[in-house]
Parts: sequence; structure tokens; C-alpha cells
Amino acid sequence: MKLSHDCIRDILLFSESLPYNEPAFGDKIFKSDLLKKYSSEEINYAVSKLGDDDAQLIKGYVKFASNKPYMTCISSLTFDGHKYLDNIRDPKIWKESKKISSKLASVSIDIMSEIAAKVITKTLGLD
Repeated sequence: MKLSHDCIRDILLFSESLPYNEPAFGDKIFKSDLLKKYSSEEINYAVSKLGDDDAQLIKGYVKFASNKPYMTCISSLTFDGHKYLDNIRDPKIWKESKKISSKLASVSIDIMSEIAAKVITKTLGLD
């Protein structure tokens, strides 16, 4: 399954909006204004990838029974999640970063963050 950069960004924004120590489960995630445009499959896939030991951008998980998800939880952003979101938060920066990255078939989250950082640097006249 393809990991959507837009879905990732929206999950990070959703995670940041949660009150401290108040995790969100199921429909609170799927029916939120930020995430309702995505299928539950897209959200579950992104949450599982963002919360795994490799990415560690959110504290969250998807639990499965009989190969089907039965519980999705997002509790917070990690420090790395905050750093990435700070690079891609601004809608103008995000739009320009996606435009630049669209020249390739796909880019990693790390590359997307670097692209956004360069767009920010250029926007601020620091290049």
C-alpha cells in the first residue's frame, strides 16, 4: 500500500491537536475534520507506519485480530514528529514542497522534510 504524504501530514496535525495525555481512538480519529477524507485503511496504514520503531513520529498503534484492525489509537507526537511537522505545517510551504517532490515518482519522509526545510530557508531569504 502507498503511504500518502498528505495523510501523514494530516495525522501529525491531528496528533498535535490532542490534549496532553488524552489519546484518541477509532471514530474520534476516522471522523475528525482533518482525517475524514481518508479511508480507514489509509489512516490505519499511516498510523502503523508513523508509530513503528523505524519512524517514531507519533505515539500510536493499530491492533489486529484475525488480520483485521480492531483498534486504532493516537496519543501524541514524538519529538521527531514535532520537528517534521514544523517543517511542513505552513500550507504554502507544504504546497511548494509537494510541487518540488512531484518531479519524482516518490520521496521518503526524510527527503520531504529536507525539501520543506530548503523551501523555508529560501522563503526567509536565508539561502
